[in-house]
Parts: sequence; C-alpha cells; structure tokens
Amino acid sequence: MFSVFKSPSIPNLRKKSPIIDLRYVDVQSCMVILFIAGVLLFSILCVVGAPNSNYPAGI
Repeated sequence: MFSVFKSPSIPNLRKKSPIIDLRYVDVQSCMVILFIAGVLLFSILCVVGAPNSNYPAGI
C-alpha cells in the first residue's frame, strides 16, 4: 500500500551551483574557436574595406 504520511523531500537551498562551471572548459579548443572566428572577421573586414570595382581608380 502507499504511505499517506510520506513527507516530501525538501531541497537544500544552501547549495549554490555556478551557472557557468569553468572547470570543464577546454582552453585549447576555445583558442582554436577564437582563432577561426578572428580569421573570419578579418577576412570579412578586408572584403568590406576594399574599394568597389564599379568605380574607376582615378576618382
């Protein structure tokens, strides 16, 4: 039979777990991702900053 007097478990609110746990972050993979993002951003900025080929170079 089921117990009618079973008390619900009370969670321990004193335990504070961080939102981002940096112990499990691999620094080497983060550096690779940042390097790829930097190269991509640099290439986009080079294309945007290049002169437009629709205008002659003398203007």
